[in-house]
Amino acid sequence: MKITIEELLIFSAVVENESFTRAADRLNLAASVLSRSLKKLEAKLECSLLHRTTRSIRLTQEGEWLFSQAAEIIAKVIDVEAYFLEEKHQPRGVVRVDAATPFTLHGIVPLISGFNQIYPEVTIVLESSETIINLIERKVDVAIRIGGLESSSLKARKLGTTYRGIYASPDYIEQYGAPNSSAALVNHACLGFTKPNKLNT
Repeated sequence: MKITIEELLIFSAVVENESFTRAADRLNLAASVLSRSLKKLEAKLECSLLHRTTRSIRLTQEGEWLFSQAAEIIAKVIDVEAYFLEEKHQPRGVVRVDAATPFTLHGIVPLISGFNQIYPEVTIVLESSETIINLIERKVDVAIRIGGLESSSLKARKLGTTYRGIYASPDYIEQYGAPNSSAALVNHACLGFTKPNKLNT
């Protein structure tokens, strides 16, 4: 790209104010800076944009076309800057969160209402995965996993500590009795995990 947004801003200011001096005052720059910028822009575009005399400034045909385009380009750049500057103060967009179904239901869902009150411009999309997934392919922003952290290039932070236990309903204990050792579990009807198998250890 040969031309810059600064050159378009200076060119537009000169045209709108019909004077290098008035445009320089508006932009808080020296008139000589504006003159050099305009000459540089004309050299890049290989055409004359203004007819200049000691009393007036008139647009050439090429200048008229550029001026009509410059206003739209400048407005778009201003919108882009405003969007990102505003976003720093008020987060917005979509955040995809992936976690195991039980944690999603009991650990995340209860927090959504309060989160939305603080960040109304952020939309939370919840996804449930019970296994290891490719977070980048699935476009997941935050993944919550329980267990030891495997080697990864992803950034991770410990949220807390959880414990596993063995539980039985009173009816089951009444019918089959309580196991008195871990070895005795072999003879009981246990509900375990298919993946990952280490959860059954």
